[in-house]
Amino acid sequence: MEGLEKLKAFLRKQPVMYIAVTGLDKRPDVHPAELCYEEDGALYFAAAKCETFYGELSMDPVVRMCVLDRETGVLLNLRGKAVFTEDETVVSRCIRECRSVREAWGHEPGMLIAWFLRDVVFEFVCVKDGTKETYELGTPENVLVGIELKKDKEIRDRLSKILEEREAQDLRPENEDALMQQKLYDGALLYFAETAKALWPRMDIGPIERSVLYETYDEREHFTGLAKKIIGNAVISKPEDLTYWLNKETLSQQSET
Repeated sequence: MEGLEKLKAFLRKQPVMYIAVTGLDKRPDVHPAELCYEEDGALYFAAAKCETFYGELSMDPVVRMCVLDRETGVLLNLRGKAVFTEDETVVSRCIRECRSVREAWGHEPGMLIAWFLRDVVFEFVCVKDGTKETYELGTPENVLVGIELKKDKEIRDRLSKILEEREAQDLRPENEDALMQQKLYDGALLYFAETAKALWPRMDIGPIERSVLYETYDEREHFTGLAKKIIGNAVISKPEDLTYWLNKETLSQQSET
């Protein structure tokens, strides 16, 4: 990927970028940020959960970045959409490979969350003559971006019905294997519910919140994370897709592969 190699070479010389985001007050805000590393076409950064920047990025993940190489007079403009990950391997690598992150938060890794960019478009602009080179990175390979739910009324209604049916079930299997299957299924439902809530803010996801079997928050995070890895970047374009993924047999089979 010619564009990616040019981008990495540029950022090795000029690691600090300035990121424009929508502030919590709905006004533009700008923050410095340093690329931690790149892998499989994904550009990884880190943010502290206690900082305003994380809240702003959570509210509106669309970003614009720029950095100027004063020596050559070349300006980098980049835009993309942030996707968060709390994968310990990713967070640890961000700390290991970025000195500023390591010095600020290496002693408190639990305060960090990693994020990478998808749908990246960037351009190099020569300030002297205005010439441009434009590139697109698209969606990174082998990276969990998340479910794509088509904004279709039938899909929304079918998912709502599944959530309501789950609340009506008083399930606590005595068999350990069956219990693990149920918890994995509930993790998948939570994953779908989170995505649906972002797409349809008025959608009621209370039924799954009330009916899940988890005894601790850590257990909930474990099974939800496992479900995310299994379902990955599935595209849900019709109600039948929900029937396939929200199925204990499908989830169990996929978890074994």
